[in-house]
Amino acid sequence: MSHACSEYEELSRRQFVQASMLTGLSASILASSPAWLPRVSFAKEPSGPTLDVVVSIYLRGGIDGLSVVVPFTDPGYATPSVRPNLRVAAPDDTSVPVGRRALAIGNSTIASGTSVYDFGLHPALAALLPAYQDGKLLLAHAAGLIGTNKSHFDAQRWMENGQPASNTLFTGWLGRHLAGKAPVNAASAIRAIGVADGLQRTLAGSPKALPIPNLQNNPGAVPLLNNIAAVSATNSNGYGLTGTSSTSAARRANIGTMYTGTTEPLAQSAADTLATITRLNQIGAAGYTPAGGAVYPETTLGRTMRTSAALIEANNNASYNQFVEAIAIDVGGWDTHAGQYSFNNTTGVFTGSMVTNMTALAEALNAFYRDLIVSRGRSVTVVITSEFGRRVGENGTTGTDHGFGNVMMVLGSAVLGGRVLANWTGLPTGSSPTNFDVPVTTDIRHLLAEMIDKRLGNAGNLGAIFPGFTPVYRNIFA
Repeated sequence: MSHACSEYEELSRRQFVQASMLTGLSASILASSPAWLPRVSFAKEPSGPTLDVVVSIYLRGGIDGLSVVVPFTDPGYATPSVRPNLRVAAPDDTSVPVGRRALAIGNSTIASGTSVYDFGLHPALAALLPAYQDGKLLLAHAAGLIGTNKSHFDAQRWMENGQPASNTLFTGWLGRHLAGKAPVNAASAIRAIGVADGLQRTLAGSPKALPIPNLQNNPGAVPLLNNIAAVSATNSNGYGLTGTSSTSAARRANIGTMYTGTTEPLAQSAADTLATITRLNQIGAAGYTPAGGAVYPETTLGRTMRTSAALIEANNNASYNQFVEAIAIDVGGWDTHAGQYSFNNTTGVFTGSMVTNMTALAEALNAFYRDLIVSRGRSVTVVITSEFGRRVGENGTTGTDHGFGNVMMVLGSAVLGGRVLANWTGLPTGSSPTNFDVPVTTDIRHLLAEMIDKRLGNAGNLGAIFPGFTPVYRNIFA
């Protein structure tokens, strides 16, 4: 049974059509050069493949940031009546079972005026502790886009655009970055992958971007990646053209020749798609063994992160002659108006849909961190965002309604993390906490712009990537 609001459910149904339109948009956008596209200038060719690969994880539905990074000493949160079922207690609160207490994290005390606030992690996110303690995970609170609203439709669109309240900007912030940056490998058939039925708006406008909906499907036995291994008599889960295998070779040949000698904008897109299918099948057939003993969970996101790691690692294999620069991943199920979670006094732990989702998220990120960043030393930045947070007070159905400020996570090899970054002004207090919101005091574009400058080498195009916005760096990257 779904506990999401009707708008979120309708938006989920519409996203396939909208995303498919954006896929076509990205295929032709540079050729048509429409007037509404912010003008970008190509940055200089990089000296080598030292730039970060960006993995953008979007938590669709609006995750409850107050449950993720818990302000357990803030009176607006800590008062028991504010969140009678959802409240997570202080790490040292011996009046409640251990399983109901927040996980203590360092560098998480924030002073504001005469007040001091302390933060902890929800116990379902224990798998994030190694990256945080290593200083490679940053938690930004009260973050979001200033000037947005509480509509899923608007907030998701503006968040992915990187421009609040814009009805004329149709490309995504990551797509505009890639459009204005020379490729790391000019011969690569693919620069960006969107793990979705159609290309996410975040990547709209990117050259050589391709949606791949089943990147996580049916992984098979380690080290094989049967989800991207070639289709055969015994494996129907690989990438190839649908339809009878007896004519697939001829159909591929026709696609490869039908655009020959034309200036059709989709010609290069078709060629790149066929080349990408071949490349994915090669990588899948070669298999992938996670490094450092990392074990990806057998969840949709776990399998997606494992395959993403395989694609990123293939960047370093000269025989593939590819360089995937960005991967966008959607994770749904965060619109928790009812049945968010509750504490089970018998088992001594929180249970519920959001707890399940948080555990899956943390375990997948931990495996990816241990595999690619700790063990392989790859240059990667993972950005985790959502359209908005939830209201301060719990509603009457053990859920929370749409709010504003939220948590943004940044994980990476060059992240100056191990801390909570927040301009925390204190939560409102009063008799109607379900009407109170977490304000947005940190615009996420400050953090994204710093990443694009310091880790992606594209400072010259920040004005086009985030039109009308002047970033102030927060020193979150080395």
